[in-house]
Amino acid sequence: HWDLPQTLQDLGGWPNRELAKYSENYARVLFKNFGDRVKLWLTFNEPLTFMDGYASETGMAPSIDTPGIGDYLAAHTVILAHANIYRMYEREFKAEQQGEVGIALNMAWIEPVTNSPEDIEACERVQQFNLGIYAHPIFSEEGDYPSVLKQRVDANSASEGYATSRLPKFTPEEVDFIRGTHDFLGLNFYTAFMGADGVEGDSPSRSRDMGAIISQDPDWPESASSWLRVVPWGFRKELNWIANEYGNPPIFITENGFSDYGGLNDTDRVLYYTEHLKEMLKAIHIDEVNVVGYTAWTLMDN
Repeated sequence: HWDLPQTLQDLGGWPNRELAKYSENYARVLFKNFGDRVKLWLTFNEPLTFMDGYASETGMAPSIDTPGIGDYLAAHTVILAHANIYRMYEREFKAEQQGEVGIALNMAWIEPVTNSPEDIEACERVQQFNLGIYAHPIFSEEGDYPSVLKQRVDANSASEGYATSRLPKFTPEEVDFIRGTHDFLGLNFYTAFMGADGVEGDSPSRSRDMGAIISQDPDWPESASSWLRVVPWGFRKELNWIANEYGNPPIFITENGFSDYGGLNDTDRVLYYTEHLKEMLKAIHIDEVNVVGYTAWTLMDN
């Protein structure tokens, strides 16, 4: 996730919109040198993860403490950078190289703690704040950020005394430019969480804007990672959510896997893959979700 050159971090990192231009130039070098052989491209992997580097001085790199401001600015730049790269590939390389360009987004399924409308709406907000913040501008018919994201950040910003919203605005021209910049959606899926209506996090912060309390069921099977519990049925639900929300785009599972303690007799990992692949096949053959590929984490990656 953290491959940004220090010279660009010294310019402010992803909150600086100039990085959208640097990203386009970097991608052009890759397309020129590898595009004759590489036919599937990801502009970014898990921007949600490195966006959080601008939300806390003790969290992910670069550990800059600007929650609810810097993280939104970073997301804004990444979305513009993605669109720049996609449009540039269309103009300069697509006709000859015939490749496809997408973006890899990480998301867990969020299951309501209760069947109350409040908890169901809270889980929907988590989807929109974590996945929709990137996917909606790119994959939705209307483009731009999800309406609930704009409404809540705008309202909270006003109540906190800000003169303008902490969430940056796309111009109408940018909305049109970004919308449709995809050949497929890469999904990194591992686990599920429980969601309930409520407020947690500092003011300002994305967590507080989201208005949901996240937890995991202690009865769900564990892995070697504290955040990764085994919830295969959540995979099918998340695939269906994406298909319904964004018109069933081609989905490539770019990461899915299980951490254990390194033994060769890794029966827990075997079970994880077996059950998740079953749920993916149900999504494909029963629900008609347009899944076009699958890669295991970590066959060749991190």
